[in-house]
Amino acid sequence: MVYILLVSKIIGSKFGTLADFSYLCPIVSFCLSMEKGNGTIKYSYCLNENNELVHINSVTKENRYSHTYHCLECGHEMITKLGPEREKHFAHKTKTACDGESYLHKLAKRRILEKFMSAEIFPLVFMRDVPCQDALNCPCCLDGYCMSKDVAISSDLKKYRGNLIYDTCQEEVTVEDFRPDLLLTCSKKPEREPVFIEIYKTHKSEEPKVTSKYRIVETLKIKSEADIDDIISRGFIEGKNCKTYNFSPKLPSIKKNDVPIDRFVLFRSGAATVYRADDYEVLCGQRNQRVEPNSIRELNMRGGIDIWGDLVANNKLDAYQTGLVYLRKKGLQFKNCILCKYYKLNYTGDNHICILYKSLGLQSRKPMQSQAKDCPRYEDNPELMSHSLLELEKVVSEVPM
Repeated sequence: MVYILLVSKIIGSKFGTLADFSYLCPIVSFCLSMEKGNGTIKYSYCLNENNELVHINSVTKENRYSHTYHCLECGHEMITKLGPEREKHFAHKTKTACDGESYLHKLAKRRILEKFMSAEIFPLVFMRDVPCQDALNCPCCLDGYCMSKDVAISSDLKKYRGNLIYDTCQEEVTVEDFRPDLLLTCSKKPEREPVFIEIYKTHKSEEPKVTSKYRIVETLKIKSEADIDDIISRGFIEGKNCKTYNFSPKLPSIKKNDVPIDRFVLFRSGAATVYRADDYEVLCGQRNQRVEPNSIRELNMRGGIDIWGDLVANNKLDAYQTGLVYLRKKGLQFKNCILCKYYKLNYTGDNHICILYKSLGLQSRKPMQSQAKDCPRYEDNPELMSHSLLELEKVVSEVPM
């Protein structure tokens, strides 16, 4: 193994880097992986003799011995690794029990603190679902649908509308029964309620803390230095690199016009049709516009109404029945087979048929709706007509004609 590694190094020194030849021979590739360990660089940061945070890229071969370095986690002396074969990094000078478990946690605290204290702004972006501004009064509003999803709401942890809100960041300060990783306070208004910043490396914030009155920004699990870099470069972004607790950001006003709705249409013949929301034929922005030039009435219907009649067994109306019964209750006079007491579910319970079609001499057990107008046996279905107008008005709104 030593011989192979030596040969591979000679090849690399003569003709290029060792990595350039790893594809030629699996053994060379294996030797390269053995030399690099697991391929990850554990320590890109350490502290110098002045307890200042140092990144490996600031160290050169010329100045590497001008400073002493020690580990963020265990405090032991570290040396620089600046060789051409591996990425630059710090390493412990002697073997220690330090396993790096707390390195990322301490690094995140230090870098966020320094960024907060040095930067003009420290972004906090909330990602929230924002309901349509007309949701409370819109007759077509559907819970969960009339929302703009993951709307970015930008804020700043340091200033609000140009006024200072927080300017101090401290590590491990006790507040009542809690000791957050970082505590944001205002030097000019010390009575202002602080903000906690928690670094999630191995343990999330516990319930007593997240259910307290304090606002909390908690990072998502820190798995690498890149996760910390993301926070430093972009700030906190809810759902991307952090979670928040007990914040109530002001939601923007957003008017939605693209939510599909069910539209009931009645024609002069007494026939009706329903445009299904699933087909995206009518959107909520068209709720005051008729879609059929020959219609005599059009109704918007709240979604979730089954237009195939599967709800009849529970004495609930489908969209066709709802529209027809509503308009009859409003005084409009017409006949439609769907309203007839002889128009019933078949024996399999999956379709409506006219149970008198044979005695009436009809060619089909499913006559056209408009045939009710001239049918001698037509009678209103008392079960359908028992539904009150007050009940129907909760799910129906009329389109101006």
